[in-house]
Amino acid sequence: MHRFRTVLLAFAVVLGLAAPSAALAGGGPAPSETCVPGTIWEDTATGVQYICIYDELYGGSRWELLSNGQTGNEGWMYRSSSHGCAYGSVGLTKLGGSGALAVVRSYRWPCRTTSDRTYQPAGELRARIVIQRYNGGWGTCRDSGYLYSTTTAAGWLAGIGMGATPDCGTGTYRAWGLGSFYQGGAWRGGGWYTPTMPLR
Repeated sequence: MHRFRTVLLAFAVVLGLAAPSAALAGGGPAPSETCVPGTIWEDTATGVQYICIYDELYGGSRWELLSNGQTGNEGWMYRSSSHGCAYGSVGLTKLGGSGALAVVRSYRWPCRTTSDRTYQPAGELRARIVIQRYNGGWGTCRDSGYLYSTTTAAGWLAGIGMGATPDCGTGTYRAWGLGSFYQGGAWRGGGWYTPTMPLR
C-alpha cells in the first residue's frame, strides 16, 4: 500500500513546527518514524506524498507533506498536560489521480520532540478522512469513517483514493482530516481542513 523512494535532496532544516474511481478507504500505520532526511513516502492508494526532513526545533527528523501538486494542513489537534497530545496532518492531491489522507500521531506531555512520542494499544488510535466538494456549500463526496489502529502504534492513517477523476465530478474540493487517541476514558483529538483545490 505504501512505497518509499530516496531522492537527492539536501537536508531540509525547518525552524518551526507547523504542521481508482471506486477505491475503498484504507487505514494503516502512519509514515514510518524511522525516516532519513530526503526520503519520500507515498501512499500508493491516494497518491499523497510526504518527505522526511530534519527539524531542529522538533528534535529530529519528521515527515512533512510535499507541496507540489498537493495541498494540506497540520498542527496540534489536542493538547493536555493531563492526557497528552494529538498531532494531525491532512493532505489532498491531484498527483497521478486524486485522493486524500489523514494522519494522527500521539504524544505524552510536554509534546515537544521525538522523545515525547507515545504508542497507543490496538484500537486506541483512530483516523478519518472526509473529501468534500463545493456546490453552493460544502457537501460530503467521500467519507472513510473512523479507522481504528489494529496494532500498537504511535501514528495511524486513513486514506481515500479516487483515481484519475474525482468521484463527485469537476469542481472545488477540500479534505477534512480527523484523528484522536483514547485516554482517561474518552477520545482526545480534533481535525483540520486542507485549503481548497480544483479537481477535474
